Amino acid sequence: MPVTLKNDINSWGIVARLFHWISAFLLIGLLYVGLIMVDMVNSPEKFDLYRYHKSLGILVLGLIIMRLMWRWINITPTLPTPGLASRLSAPVLYMLMLIMPVSGMIMSQAGGHPISFFGWFNVPILLEKNPSIGKLAWQIHGYTGKILIGVIALHFMAAFYHQWILKNNLLRRMIKGH
Repeated sequence: MPVTLKNDINSWGIVARLFHWISAFLLIGLLYVGLIMVDMVNSPEKFDLYRYHKSLGILVLGLIIMRLMWRWINITPTLPTPGLASRLSAPVLYMLMLIMPVSGMIMSQAGGHPISFFGWFNVPILLEKNPSIGKLAWQIHGYTGKILIGVIALHFMAAFYHQWILKNNLLRRMIKGH
């Protein structure tokens, strides 16, 4: 079967699949590093991790926005067993994937910390220093991260359940497209 850019009624195109897998790997890495960073003592290594974490968070925000735009202009392949959980999974994941970087940006900027994108440029300051907003954003970021970990775990389990128990090739479709 030829590789197609766009989705069709039965399969995911290469663009949607690349958005999915790149976002997944970056998000899982960011969540992992985030859990490690909060327990580290202040050190040059910790602050380096924060800089990379912020840069990758901005990258993920851009990818998620592009992914949503791509999803908006493409059809979504039909689900083999459409149920409430499958209809809710994408909107919930997208909502969480947007809340994480936005709350991280608010947390940094309200904390008076600039956000550099890999040292190439600083993200424009949209919010002046405000410790109470920074603390609220920190709480949202932390709780959303834990919820996102749980939802991703459910997403993995559902993919494996569909692939190996229901045998409807749902996981294979996201890997190979058909």
